Amino acid sequence: MFSEESMLAFSHLNDFVSFYDGLGLRHKWQIRVGDMNRRGIIISDKPYTKRLRELFAKKKLFRRNVSIAEIVSWLDSYVIIDRVIKQLDKLLKPDEFDSISMYSEYRIKLSKNRRIDFVFETRERVLIAEFRLSDKFPNMSNVWQKKETELMIYKELLSNYINNKRIYIYAFIAMPECTEEQGLDKNQTYNNNNVGHFARYIATYLFDKGDLFDENSTR
Repeated sequence: MFSEESMLAFSHLNDFVSFYDGLGLRHKWQIRVGDMNRRGIIISDKPYTKRLRELFAKKKLFRRNVSIAEIVSWLDSYVIIDRVIKQLDKLLKPDEFDSISMYSEYRIKLSKNRRIDFVFETRERVLIAEFRLSDKFPNMSNVWQKKETELMIYKELLSNYINNKRIYIYAFIAMPECTEEQGLDKNQTYNNNNVGHFARYIATYLFDKGDLFDENSTR
């Protein structure tokens, strides 16, 4: 259902892990402070940047070329998704874990090329997720609200032609984890806590594992 309209399609979550390893960025790419375009200058000629541009262009889903800022955002989100998958592998039974397909940059039908960052799909359910990087801490309620409103619109658009699956939404707001000089421990802890929350959210709503959250659990 989703693969034909997605830039990336993975039948199993470990396929994404293999794809990410193939980029050669594990333990190298860092979610840094700074403007996306400026961060992109130093990677504009890298092999992985060329590969992502080619993958984007190959699907012929979009009317314009991908910007370097978008590629930087993708690479930041891949760091997070890789961590989420590791957590899911611990939370889910092997057959549950293997039953999840994942898609990236999915173009919603008849939506004037609106794209969803990530789609997680099982036989009966779909979870759509949007990624955003913000340097505002700890009060980011306006960022959450904007992304969740966007996701509600996407959910409504999907419901026009997906009527055999329940659709859930999730906004992941990450923070830069380092500067050029040092790591930002508080931000790293924030991101990792949210990785755990997102993994539990996926397990809860795609597989009815409601006992993964306690009454004090927060984003």
